[in-house]
Amino acid sequence: SHHHNHGKCQNRLRATARRRWGKSQLRHIQHQHEQKMREKLQQLKAEYVSAYSLPLNFPAKVTNLPDEEDDGSNKSRKDSIRTSRDFINARLLEAGLPLGGGAPSKLTLGDHSVAAQRFISDLEGTGCYDSIQIHIGNDHDSSINNDKSEPFDVTVRLKEKRWYKIYVGGGVNSDDLSSLGTSGGAASTGNALGGGAGAALGTLPKIQFETSVSASNLSGFADVSTALYSVDQTGSSSFKFTHDRPLCSLLPKHSKLYEWLMPQDPRLVGDKSIEKEMTKKNDIDEMQVYMDDGAQYALGGGSHVTLGVHALCLEQDFESTRSTKEFARSIGLHLANHNRGASRGPGTGGANKPSFSTPESMAGPYFFMDWNAGLRDTLPRRHSEFPFALDCSSEIANHAGTAFKHSLTGGIYLNGSLTDDRYDPTMGYDAHLVGEVAGPPGDVGFWKLKGGGAFHFPLVLFRMMTMGLESNEDVGEKNETSTSVIGLTLHSSVNFGIARPLRFNGFCSNIGGIPLSDRFYSGGPGQLRGFLPAGIGPRATTGGTSTPGGDSLGGDVFYTSTLAASIPFPSYFATLRQNGARLFTFANAGTCVSVDPSIGFESLSACSRIINSSRVAVGGGVSIGTPMGRFELTYAVPMRYGPKDARKNVQMGFSFGY
Repeated sequence: SHHHNHGKCQNRLRATARRRWGKSQLRHIQHQHEQKMREKLQQLKAEYVSAYSLPLNFPAKVTNLPDEEDDGSNKSRKDSIRTSRDFINARLLEAGLPLGGGAPSKLTLGDHSVAAQRFISDLEGTGCYDSIQIHIGNDHDSSINNDKSEPFDVTVRLKEKRWYKIYVGGGVNSDDLSSLGTSGGAASTGNALGGGAGAALGTLPKIQFETSVSASNLSGFADVSTALYSVDQTGSSSFKFTHDRPLCSLLPKHSKLYEWLMPQDPRLVGDKSIEKEMTKKNDIDEMQVYMDDGAQYALGGGSHVTLGVHALCLEQDFESTRSTKEFARSIGLHLANHNRGASRGPGTGGANKPSFSTPESMAGPYFFMDWNAGLRDTLPRRHSEFPFALDCSSEIANHAGTAFKHSLTGGIYLNGSLTDDRYDPTMGYDAHLVGEVAGPPGDVGFWKLKGGGAFHFPLVLFRMMTMGLESNEDVGEKNETSTSVIGLTLHSSVNFGIARPLRFNGFCSNIGGIPLSDRFYSGGPGQLRGFLPAGIGPRATTGGTSTPGGDSLGGDVFYTSTLAASIPFPSYFATLRQNGARLFTFANAGTCVSVDPSIGFESLSACSRIINSSRVAVGGGVSIGTPMGRFELTYAVPMRYGPKDARKNVQMGFSFGY
């Protein structure tokens, strides 16, 4: 009996445990089902909200964003703001936010969010704001009026930075980073401030001490004024001043140019225009001004169009290549589709100190036109033991003295806006074209054209075009088995330059031909690997102590071309791979020559001279994109070179192009 009762107890316990386990499993299944239902509802809610179209009022309200410790009692402080409300509304329209009341719209809340983020990134790029917020909604109680067609208010809240900024510290000379510009130096009266090409005369940028004072947003249109003094590691000093402000801030509101630059007020769009657009597409949003997601600044400019003034006084040291120094003083005007201190990418914000960089380093696409006038002193190297004697070639000595240069420069740089990455591209293309004319009332006269382009093509696109689009599963399998093949990218680039003297019926003397600093120089990392900067081209028979192989004299025609293939770093080097480092192999060719002005470039003798003087080098290296530009470490073997060329196998440096 005892054993029988014990067996019954065991059975009851097992049954109870099974019931409890069953209930636990049931609750677990119910919980999972509820979780999936909640996730599904959240997804449906997000899809509904993102697809919901909101009519927005115009103009947007602009208020000051109070500090966290501010209790909001000081209303005058909340409403006081330097930024122009017209300026903010223009930037909202240009970012693609369809302000204008109850107009029919196909844009959804998700589209509004993208446009708002584009607007925030745009304002962050001016460097004038600490924080930017956008609020969409009406202040009154929504229960009072349930009309869903009622337009919503847009409120922009800004936390403005102090109107002044003082910077003391170190930095790098960004003029040394230019690899696409092969002019003789940024001291070419305005080149350092956005003029014609800067010089790639150093494989690594010079370290310098900097101190600057800047004032921002004084006009309410995100204007920036900056004065900067610097001394680099060679002892060369410079002083630069710039003032940039949107052109619209200088114009009367009712002028034709102001109305052309600024987006049209949605409330003033003509009835006929609206009816025509609605008849055609039942949507007037196409009349708004939009900016492409792939480029931060449109070529048209709009309210971004900037007019600036600049002045510089700087000294540059070229003794390592042509036994001279240059001392330049210049003033100029600058017109561009956005300001020189703009950020180079969405969300990066303004720099800690203002930008005096070359056009290659600007946010793209970048379109500019410069007028410059200035004096340049060419100072040949002095002999260390005999101060009154020159330590340079006779060709350099002939250029000694002061020259007055007066020039107009204009150009366009895509600056990576059509590639997948600014400094580490694997897809897309890039291009630039710059022209310059110098003439009266200056002492020198010439015209110069410089341009180039690059094309980047990943092998995976070729396979997709030839084999057809593959499913995500197939792509994933190939990524696991052949990552290096999928990551293989082909690169090609070509750069060229032509310069010709102009006499303007004798008004320009052009003693010694085109000035040294306006000629082309070729060689160095990112341009013609295997050769030192200014390592090829016309060279004097003799040189100074610093140039025993002969002073580099520069040329009036140059070209460089590169064919390369790159792959990501192997998976074993995870850190380098994650930061975009790539292994690449290359073959580059180029030349730099002087052609007699009396001989046309189309002549057989000129073409044969250019072709026969070409240098060739092959090699490989490592590259990685950095905030300063594209850094590369290469080993190159020159295959074709001249007897006086300055060659170097192992090189490293920064550049803005491939």
